[in-house]
Amino acid sequence: MFGNHRLLKVAWLCFVLAGILLATPAAAQAQSSRANSAASYFARGSEWRARGEFDRAINDYGIAITFDPSFAQAFFARARARLSKGEVEAALADFNRAIELDPRHAAAYNDRGYVLSEIGESDAALADFNRAIELDPRIAQAYYNHAFIRIRQRDYRGAIADLDRVIEINKKHPAAYNNRGYARVAMGDCEGAFTDFNRAIKLDPRYASAYGSRGNLRFARGDFDGAIADHNRAIELSPRLAKNYNNRAIARHAKGDYEGALADYNQALGLNPRYAEVYANRGCCGCVSKRRPRRTPISRSASRSNRI
Repeated sequence: MFGNHRLLKVAWLCFVLAGILLATPAAAQAQSSRANSAASYFARGSEWRARGEFDRAINDYGIAITFDPSFAQAFFARARARLSKGEVEAALADFNRAIELDPRHAAAYNDRGYVLSEIGESDAALADFNRAIELDPRIAQAYYNHAFIRIRQRDYRGAIADLDRVIEINKKHPAAYNNRGYARVAMGDCEGAFTDFNRAIKLDPRYASAYGSRGNLRFARGDFDGAIADHNRAIELSPRLAKNYNNRAIARHAKGDYEGALADYNQALGLNPRYAEVYANRGCCGCVSKRRPRRTPISRSASRSNRI
């Protein structure tokens, strides 16, 4: 009896195991179906994001994640959509999850670094950009962002080295030329900077910041007419940017066109009523226009107002 009972138990165990084996193809089919569903929602979410329909994209990426909670690329894509909406904390959480699921996702490190830089976590941002570069030595955007932080920290030499690398990878990167020009101005290399600004404009004739940068450099060299011409173009391309009017006002002031300068200062303050530098410059211009002897407005606007 004992032997038969044991055989029955073993036979039952074999039956259960056989049942598991028989169920495995069905489980695999279900898993495949969920993966396909996740991929479909992810693809549709990406289409919505490309059209600027960020709420719909976020919703579809969320459904994809529901079907496949380990879908790192869906977290990454949802983070980007959330960032486009200004949802910084939610984007950061998604970037964190994407990196947890895929620790070798270079683009996720780069984009998380961008978010960290925006909330003032410069050291953490630099660490993320460094990690992105380690994982993908040809990720130009990580070098570019790394340079941006270095410029903020006034490490202009380091920034130039980073931007050299960006240009080596992508010789048609106008922002890299513009920012390298900015760093070169800070290093006293005005000729090199002028060449970089010209190159940025040649690559993108509608790049307003490059015109502003070149205009500021022309002002510093005493070419007020050239500066005004560049700032005119910057204003034409970006009419809602207060600093462009401030920069042109400074050049007009230097030429003795006080009425034109005052009009530009007023326009700048209309666009940005909290622009303290413009109040100081306008006050200086108002005093001079009444007395007529020439004075120069706060000069740091010419070199510093073109923020990157």
